[in-house]
Amino acid sequence: MRRLPAAVVLSCLLVLSGACCGNRCRDSKEPSKPLSGGAYHVVAPLRKEIIAQNVLAAQLAPHDEFEGKVVFRPNEVIQASLFLASPGYFEQRRIVAFLINDDVVIEEQIIAVAAGDRREQFDFVFARTPRLTGCYQIRLVEIARSNAKPVLLARLFLAVE
Repeated sequence: MRRLPAAVVLSCLLVLSGACCGNRCRDSKEPSKPLSGGAYHVVAPLRKEIIAQNVLAAQLAPHDEFEGKVVFRPNEVIQASLFLASPGYFEQRRIVAFLINDDVVIEEQIIAVAAGDRREQFDFVFARTPRLTGCYQIRLVEIARSNAKPVLLARLFLAVE
């Protein structure tokens, strides 16, 4: 009877260690080890980083859909959306989304927001294809007119296979 709890604890520890080791895409610059046949296997991290306080959510899907995946094909359109809290001021600004692979900007999308615009949901579409396989991220940035410094709002991580 005492072997059963030990087996459960051991199996839980193995699952946790495997989950921690599987998230190598964001930090590693080198490709994973080749599988049989010479193909590379890319592991996409299942995470996103919300950085700014005014960001309610960010996802790899249009704002009116649920996020369904983090792995895309080289010729597939990648959609992302950003939800912001209503700011106390409404000034002219730009919301920019950068699709980045290996610290190189592959594509960028810009949404200009007028001074009185109270929009809080922003959709971005990255359609330039084909893309190389590998780990990517989408950096969502806000540039306000009063302060020309870009503010990183959120990052989304994905993979192209």
